[in-house]
Amino acid sequence: MDKRGMIQPRVIFGEKMFREPELKSLKLLYFLCAFLLITDIVMPQYFGVHLGYDITCTRLANILILLYMLLNPPIFGHFIHTILKCSLLIPMLMYLMVCAYTMVLRVDVNAFFLVFLEMLTLCMLIYGIRYVIGYKRAFEWLIKSSYFLGFLGIADFLYGKSLMLQFLSTIPSAVTNLYRSGHYRIMGPCGHALAYGLFLVLLIAVACVDLEKNEVYFFKRPFLIVLLYVNVFLTGSRSTLGIAVLEAFLIIVFSNRKNVKKTIIFLVLAIIALSFFLLLFHDSYIGNYILMQITSVVDQLLGTDYAAMFGAETVRLQNSEDYRKMLPQIFTLDWLNPIVGRGVSRSFGAEINGYFIQSIDNYYVSQYIKYAYPGMITYIIFIISVLIAMIAAIRKYKSALFKMLFVGTVCYFINLWWLDALQTLKYEYIIIALFFASLLTQKERDRNENGE
Repeated sequence: MDKRGMIQPRVIFGEKMFREPELKSLKLLYFLCAFLLITDIVMPQYFGVHLGYDITCTRLANILILLYMLLNPPIFGHFIHTILKCSLLIPMLMYLMVCAYTMVLRVDVNAFFLVFLEMLTLCMLIYGIRYVIGYKRAFEWLIKSSYFLGFLGIADFLYGKSLMLQFLSTIPSAVTNLYRSGHYRIMGPCGHALAYGLFLVLLIAVACVDLEKNEVYFFKRPFLIVLLYVNVFLTGSRSTLGIAVLEAFLIIVFSNRKNVKKTIIFLVLAIIALSFFLLLFHDSYIGNYILMQITSVVDQLLGTDYAAMFGAETVRLQNSEDYRKMLPQIFTLDWLNPIVGRGVSRSFGAEINGYFIQSIDNYYVSQYIKYAYPGMITYIIFIISVLIAMIAAIRKYKSALFKMLFVGTVCYFINLWWLDALQTLKYEYIIIALFFASLLTQKERDRNENGE
């Protein structure tokens, strides 16, 4: 501990610091950080206790970790010192400042505190993964959770509704089971099938990392990658399926030459096998469903109408597509204040070209409505800051993990052009926390090797 009361891990742990996280021996803190990370991944937002305010697993972990730190000043000081070194701090504070004045001017407490708690969770995850859990162990838990969620998605589809919603719904919410064209759309631990699709985009990228060899390989975990892509199909989300195809291409681009060749061979074989399956069983329930999802994406890209042949509600799909095209015109509404947003508690509605706009299926437009241009721009700066940090780390360290966290993050934020975040930012923040925690570990290793 130095004169400022901050923990000096290198002095305490020396060379062993790279084998286990410096604070892993603090059992209570380890349990709390593990509880935060695991429940943040697998537990739904509608599970918890409502005491005038929803106490979810994440919120409970936030409260307990904050209490632990306040009762242990050296840990709290070290936490603050760690976050102050993070390049995300300035863009994060810029965005929070916009949220703060929106809260005051719109008398909307949630406009600030919902964002603040998300950012607090991000900071706790960075610290917890770096110093308590360890990024390798956090990565392993994320992989194991991916298997669990993948199997859960198939079980939900076969059951015809969400098992989590049926057995874990303890907080009043508007979450319901969703169906389209006669098929149940799985939603995993999320509150909507589209939200689960966003989460799957992140999990797919993580599943392609080989930490031991420091390689990117699409079929590193072949069963898991198939499981996750099956889940993408079962969400019934056209945008997610399209993004997942783009993501597969990016993963191949980031692979080395040997793995590119192996991936292409396996993909060709998989496409041939799928083609034979669809040829033989196209009239079956699952064959019809797969063809409907594929043709829905093709129709969206080419303006065709093939999905109707397989029972898709094409009129509904087209209306949804036309509706989304109207959303960017919200920027032109003169009655929206471009400097001060409406906050998060006020409902929104507008008529544009004959369409009544109420649901905002575009995260960036949603940010404009809630926090006006300052909020939208500062959050985009936040996103760009993350991506720049990832690119710089990839160039310096050539890390397979950094590459896939970058691909997952890019695909996630591209997908938000067609969707609102739907309470999935916490999953992206897990990815960001894993990146910064592993980056801090690498920087500490560099300093140690240089004798600093």
